Amino acid sequence: MASRFHGKVVIVTGAASGIGEATARRFVKEGAKVALVDRDKASLEKMANSLPADQVMVQAVDVSDSSAVDRMVAAVLDRFGRLDVIVNNAGVHEGGDPASITDEKWRTVMSTDVDGVFYGCRAALPHLQKTRGSIVNTASVSGTGGDWGMSPYNAAKGAVVNLTRASPWTSARRASA
Repeated sequence: MASRFHGKVVIVTGAASGIGEATARRFVKEGAKVALVDRDKASLEKMANSLPADQVMVQAVDVSDSSAVDRMVAAVLDRFGRLDVIVNNAGVHEGGDPASITDEKWRTVMSTDVDGVFYGCRAALPHLQKTRGSIVNTASVSGTGGDWGMSPYNAAKGAVVNLTRASPWTSARRASA
């Protein structure tokens, strides 16, 4: 087993499936202790049962709730004592054009895909500064070009791309300053 991340602590949001699940599994394989975060607790627990118990913790969290994200970071610090990486990957998809998307669906996408990334960065940053850690924000090519019929998702992922580019914690921003 590889050990590039032995001794490191990682949070992965959206860890119950897809890119988040694959990312979390890879960090575990590389020796990290990983907080598996998602709204779907049952899927997280099923996934956690297939991983070494001493390397993972399950956190059922709605990342659109800033207080819940703050509590999640605190729980990770309580359990593992440090934080080295946060992967802000949680996201939802709603299609539709501006004329047909409901306010509720628009807010669901924005609050999960954009606010969740912001809350994760803000909560983790003080701890990542101590460990010289990293923030990874998952966006999409849909956020750079846009896809027909996917305006909420495109807008949210475009916001994540530009939040990441404009943030003082990114190496691209520091390099251009």
